Amino acid sequence: MESPLVILIIEPSFLVREGFKTLFSQMGLSFRMEETDLPVANLGKLIQRSQAKLIIINPILLHQPIINRADAAFSGLIFAGLINEKTNDAITGQFDAVVPCNAGRSMLIETFEDLFRKRGLIEETQNDQQLSERETEILRFVALGLTNNEIGEKLFISVHTVMTHRKNITHKLGIKTVSGLTVYAILNKIIQAEELRGN
Repeated sequence: MESPLVILIIEPSFLVREGFKTLFSQMGLSFRMEETDLPVANLGKLIQRSQAKLIIINPILLHQPIINRADAAFSGLIFAGLINEKTNDAITGQFDAVVPCNAGRSMLIETFEDLFRKRGLIEETQNDQQLSERETEILRFVALGLTNNEIGEKLFISVHTVMTHRKNITHKLGIKTVSGLTVYAILNKIIQAEELRGN
C-alpha cells in the first residue's frame, strides 16, 4: 500500500482504541488513526473530515445506529462494527465485518486480515488455511466432545466467540462434522485417541 490507510475509530473506551493501534502496528499495517469517544450525530461529515477508508464503530455512539450504506458518501468504505452479544441482527448486518468486544488477539488479526485481503489491501498468503493457536485450542475441545458453552467457560470467552472460531475452523479445513474434526485432530496430534469421551 503506497499511502497509509486512514482508520476512523468511534469507540468510548480509551483502552480499546489504544488496543486497535497496537494491533494494527503488530500486523505491520501502514495506517493513520483518527478517533472519537463522543456520540456522533453526523457520521458522513466525520468520515469526510477524517478521509477515513476503514471505519470501526461501536454503534452505541451513533445517534442513528442504522447506517445508510446506500449513501454515496459511504461508497467504497469499509465498516467494522464493535458488537456485543445483545447487538441485534439489524445492526450487525450492516457491517463488512463484526468484531465482538471481547475478541482475542488472534481472532482480531484473522478478522482484519480477511477483510483487508478481500479489499485488496494486503496480499494473499500461503498459510491462509493454517489454524491459529486459539482455533487449535478450540478444535481440541470440540474433538473432545465439549459443547460451545463448556468451551466458552474453559477459555473465558462468549459462546458467540466460540461459534465464530468454529465457523473459521470449518471454513479453513473444509470439514463440517464433529466426527471429521475429531479425525483431523487425532491425525494432526492435537488430541490422542485415548482422550476421547466415552471411548
